[in-house]
Amino acid sequence: MGDFPQQPQPSLPDRYSTYAERVGMTWPPATPFEQVLIRARGNDQPAIGMLYRRFQSAIFRYIISRVADIPSAEDITSETFVAMIRGIGSTRATDELGFAAWLLGIARNQVLAHYRRTKSHPQVELTNKHNDEAQSVAEEGDPLLVLMARESWTETVAALNQLPPDQRSVILYRCVLGYPLDEVAKFMSKKPGTISALQFRAHLSLARRLDARARACGQEQQQTYGYSR
Repeated sequence: MGDFPQQPQPSLPDRYSTYAERVGMTWPPATPFEQVLIRARGNDQPAIGMLYRRFQSAIFRYIISRVADIPSAEDITSETFVAMIRGIGSTRATDELGFAAWLLGIARNQVLAHYRRTKSHPQVELTNKHNDEAQSVAEEGDPLLVLMARESWTETVAALNQLPPDQRSVILYRCVLGYPLDEVAKFMSKKPGTISALQFRAHLSLARRLDARARACGQEQQQTYGYSR
């Protein structure tokens, strides 16, 4: 896979932030994200490498929760970044959360493609050897998995785009990239309690917006097909 830096193969840690450090993800980035994205669209290899290092942990974390098989999850993660390189020129994302949402959408599609290829049910039992390792990466209650639980990712992305800037940043750092509360507070020069409140309000706002979209869709179907739910 010569298109992007070779995927590291560390043993899976207990904390996502530790894993991020092991694959070289740092904060703050040496270059503003918007500039990195512009350079990556021009096939600049160092910029592509920066995107890979920044998001590899989050993409793997999502995929292992759906595939529950470490070798397959590593392969699908690689396929996701190959697809990222091929499609980066067409993404409409202009900021980091928008790009993360686009990349996670690719990961979802790659997982579906994996199950179409294997014609298997998306619940794969792990051997005892790998079960604890996978659980440490895809643990129950992971904010990323909660965020992506909706069937329609397009609707979730639309709702994310309507959040205020501070709430968008908290969703990115806490839910997508998986940074601990104290680290996010340092990134944003705020108190941990403020970050917790922002995350809580962001989740409430997302739920309200998604529920409103669902109700609007239901009303539209009722008017179109003449039935009520």
